[in-house]
Amino acid sequence: MRFDIPLVGKDCEYVLLQDLPASVYISTDELDDLQRLKRLNAIYPKFVNIEVATERAQPFSVLLRGTPKITESLALPLHFRYHAPSDKRSAATVAIPLPELYLNCPMADSALIENELVARPDKLYCLNAPESRFDENHVKDGQPTTMANLERCNWRRVHVDCQLKMPLRAEIPVGQTSAYGPVLCGTILLGWSLALWTIIHSMANTRRINQRLNEQRLLQQKVK
Repeated sequence: MRFDIPLVGKDCEYVLLQDLPASVYISTDELDDLQRLKRLNAIYPKFVNIEVATERAQPFSVLLRGTPKITESLALPLHFRYHAPSDKRSAATVAIPLPELYLNCPMADSALIENELVARPDKLYCLNAPESRFDENHVKDGQPTTMANLERCNWRRVHVDCQLKMPLRAEIPVGQTSAYGPVLCGTILLGWSLALWTIIHSMANTRRINQRLNEQRLLQQKVK
C-alpha cells in the first residue's frame, strides 16, 4: 500500500475490502493468531466452515484496517476449497476480485480526500463491522446525529491503482464423477489391507517379545 504525503501522519484511517468468492476461505484461527501477534488488523466473520465444498459455501468479505503510510505491506492468508466431482471438466478457474479501498478522515480533515480520488463523491458509507462490509449511508428519520454516527458513516470509497505481478486466479483440480466408485473401493481395500497388516505385524512383535522374555527367564533359572 502506498499513500500520498497529505494523508500520511493525519488521523485518517483506511479499510481495504477484499471480497472472496465461495471457492476461497480463510482460517479464523490463523487470523486470530496474526491479530494477537499484531501482524494483522482485520475484520472478518467469526465462523467460516472450512470443510464444505465450493457448491455449498457462501462468498464473504474481509476488511483490512490501517492508517495511511507512505509504504506498507499487507498479507492475507487464503485457502482454496475443493469442488464437487464432475465429468465435464478437470479443473476449475477461481478468480479473486481486486480489493476496494475506503478512507475515513475526521470531519475537520475531510478536505484531505480529494474529490478526484473518490469513486462516488455523492456517497458516504457506514462501516458494518458485524457483517464485514460497508453499507450506503441512508439517514433515517429520528436517527440521532451523534459524532459517533457521523464518524462511523463518513467513509468514502476511493479509486485504487492496482499493479499486479500476476493475475489473481488459480486452477483448482476437479475430481471425476465416474471415478467415485473405483476410488471408494480402492480406499476401502487399502484401508482394510493396512489394518490387517498392522494387526499381523503387532501380533508378530508380541510373540517375539514374549519369546525373548521366556529366554531370559530360562537363562536366569540356569544361573541360579
